[in-house]
Amino acid sequence: MTQPAAPPAFDFRKPPPGDTERRVAAWLTEACRRAAVTWSKALPFPAEPKVGRVEITTAGAGIRSLPLEAVGFVVRASEQADDNFLLAIPRPVILLLLAGMMGETPKELPADRELSTVERSLCNYMLRELLVQPMEIAWPLPGGIKLKSDAGGPPETVWRQPLADAAYFAELTLTTPLGEFAVRLLFTRSGRLEQLTTPKVRAVPSDAAVRTQIETLVKEMPVDVTVVLGTADLTMFDLARLVAGDVVLLRQRVSEPLEARVAGAAKFRVWPGAVSGRCAVQVQTATG
Repeated sequence: MTQPAAPPAFDFRKPPPGDTERRVAAWLTEACRRAAVTWSKALPFPAEPKVGRVEITTAGAGIRSLPLEAVGFVVRASEQADDNFLLAIPRPVILLLLAGMMGETPKELPADRELSTVERSLCNYMLRELLVQPMEIAWPLPGGIKLKSDAGGPPETVWRQPLADAAYFAELTLTTPLGEFAVRLLFTRSGRLEQLTTPKVRAVPSDAAVRTQIETLVKEMPVDVTVVLGTADLTMFDLARLVAGDVVLLRQRVSEPLEARVAGAAKFRVWPGAVSGRCAVQVQTATG
């Protein structure tokens, strides 16, 4: 009889994707689907992006994991700093996509080198056509989103937000005839993306009848009122010797009203008395 396989060890440093990561992945998946249509028209060779892993990390850890040849582009959703995200692409992949936008079909992946002035000036146009615009169209929330990319540079230089901040780190896999290449995205967990990652809570309209019923129930809830007759100072020795018939002198004066408490808190000052053979109190004043 074969023994059942042991379950895989759970890595607490890399928990499975949660709802927020799944929502980010769903947005990027739709963006990649739309980008594939654009790429088929804009590039002379077959290529498409697909969503890989999406995980929560820190901005610093995400940037440190980028390859040395990566160029970082800050993409802005507004002028607010927390509305920015980082798009990091290896230089050889940038050169490959730029060549494709110019109608060329390289036989091999271009070697890593610094971008020329003309190539740098074309990067934002290329990014908008191939990646940024599909991300705008795929934005799932009402009102849409407008994105604008800045000039590229070293990721650790163009990223101006605290490296210790939590962030979403996503990876897109670009499939081309020359191989598969990774494009990384780093999102802050605030700004417009916070709207995407926060589940919408449907507001329930207030029902006047229900509200009235609740108020009535609250008003009719029974409440215990405790009247404190007074307190006395006794030693443990005195307490142990008390027997029936002993008199204990309280600090409470008969010329002073007693304290009435609700749920342990002082609420009223009252005078003691009797009504129809039962103890009763008359409220003098409210104290709480």
